[in-house]
Amino acid sequence: MIRCAKMNGNGNDFLVIDDRQGRFDDDALSRMARLLCRRRESVGADGLLVVAGAERALFRMRLFNADGSEGEMCGNGARCMARYAREEGIAPQDGMTFETLGGDVEAVVDGRKVTLTLSPVFLEGIVLDEPIVIADEALRYSFLTVGVPHCVVFLKRPLSEKTMASLGETLRHRRDLFPEGANVNFVTVDSEGLSVTTYERGVEALTLSCGTGSTAAAIVACLLGHRGKETTVRNPGGINDVRLVFENPKKVQPFLSGPAALVGWVDVTDEAFL
Repeated sequence: MIRCAKMNGNGNDFLVIDDRQGRFDDDALSRMARLLCRRRESVGADGLLVVAGAERALFRMRLFNADGSEGEMCGNGARCMARYAREEGIAPQDGMTFETLGGDVEAVVDGRKVTLTLSPVFLEGIVLDEPIVIADEALRYSFLTVGVPHCVVFLKRPLSEKTMASLGETLRHRRDLFPEGANVNFVTVDSEGLSVTTYERGVEALTLSCGTGSTAAAIVACLLGHRGKETTVRNPGGINDVRLVFENPKKVQPFLSGPAALVGWVDVTDEAFL
């Protein structure tokens, strides 16, 4: 029997387990993610979040995507992890720092709202507003790393979910452009902020929200002059707020705020793995 929390950040949903004792090796966690994250057949989620032991911080966040691959970082997942750590007494009330493969994250939990201080994003060498043609669609893309690699595409006109899923799948696998693959964020700009729909690497589908994708879109929008240093980002599943502090022209410190919902607790039986 494995006890896990079902959580979501703007509809980007996760199963969360505490494995600070190191009961499960990497292969077991990868298999657990693949089988438990199946929709309809099992519990269902976009990924598995694991609280692991850490060397520098209170704990380490590990993310296993629904396909079993391990991701470096996830903004919505990090918010859920912070809320979980607060609810379970793993972290103190006045904030916390935890490790991820994408850098250390600081978090402040205020009820359902969690504000993250993400690791700094280094801008030297990013790709900015380059032309590309995919399936007869003339697009412009940018590429940067916000914990994980992100391709950001600003759209001149809205596209259907089917079209974005198809384009996202193609772009995500362009190894000539993105050697490690990439999350693909489709962005439109209006007077209220940004609208972002993300095709997520590892989930291999459009998701309802992506926290690091919201942050990547906000950074590119600021660099291109579409938005300022603070912006509201609407995802299909809800709203993320992003604030940017440019420490110098080549380094930006992002802050990401949004909800982290604790839906409930699940005692997983062996039948969830069949």
